[in-house]
Amino acid sequence: MYAEIGSETLYAKVYRGHARTAALEWRWLQMLPSLGIATAQPVAWLASQNKSLIVTLGVQGRSFDAWLVDAAAEGWLAEVFGYACRELAPFVRRLHDQGLIHRDLNCPHVFTTDPRSAGQPAVIDVERMFRPRWLWRRWVVKELASLLASSPVPVPIPVALRFLRCYRPELDARQRRKLAREVGRKVARVLAHRPRFG
Repeated sequence: MYAEIGSETLYAKVYRGHARTAALEWRWLQMLPSLGIATAQPVAWLASQNKSLIVTLGVQGRSFDAWLVDAAAEGWLAEVFGYACRELAPFVRRLHDQGLIHRDLNCPHVFTTDPRSAGQPAVIDVERMFRPRWLWRRWVVKELASLLASSPVPVPIPVALRFLRCYRPELDARQRRKLAREVGRKVARVLAHRPRFG
């Protein structure tokens, strides 16, 4: 649900029977900006016995998948891919450098203003975010694969490799190839399990 008040857009998210989930999202909404991770600004949290409501200000811009679709249709896909490498890859690195995994990091959950003007990315729907104690590499591979697999337009292999280079510039070529193979295998599994309609 959303409402427009003057120039601001407010979003309300209802949790039925999930007070703990609402509390987690509220906590992350307050904590992430202090860690350098942009997200929706929290406004209010209301709770009753079996229902919770979180209100946030709208995040500036649009979802990254919407930008990709427009860029493909209008002929500026190279620019949006460049943005992904310059801005989004370091953003994901900052998230992971804090020991955080979003668990639902995909193009619809990444927001930005026009990628041609290089706005800072932000993430939404942060209620599942956590700090894994084990299997860190597995979580990172899954997260990177989710981001890549959620693109509504095909991502050329050189662009995906450049993204990984910008995500982890400290890796040598062998380490980067190994990460690319792991992410590629996971992307193939994700796409194989995607429901097909029609």
